[in-house]
Amino acid sequence: MYMRSRHYICERCGSPAVICHHKKHLNSHNIGDPAVALNQDNLEALCKDCHNKEHFLKHTITRFDDDGNISGVKKSADEIDFEKAREGLTQLLHKMTAQKRQEDSSPLSDE
Repeated sequence: MYMRSRHYICERCGSPAVICHHKKHLNSHNIGDPAVALNQDNLEALCKDCHNKEHFLKHTITRFDDDGNISGVKKSADEIDFEKAREGLTQLLHKMTAQKRQEDSSPLSDE
């Protein structure tokens, strides 16, 4: 019904729209809430490319085929960057902890 009201035209680029996107993304906590799931103010008619861009920029990438079906899932660049940074910080913390233990266990050079 919403897609028809938008004449199946992407609200971002004007291409043919195939996906009814929820601006506030659905999750296990709000999927049963009609104010989120069915509220027309929360919907947006999108083409496949604009929908993929929306999810690529902010979230794990969910790929959609030409019919709007999920065709794959991939981590977003932000998520990958975060994981790399976390791994680097974890390695640094382990290194610093090991150095501190070594300093604490070595005899004092001042005595």
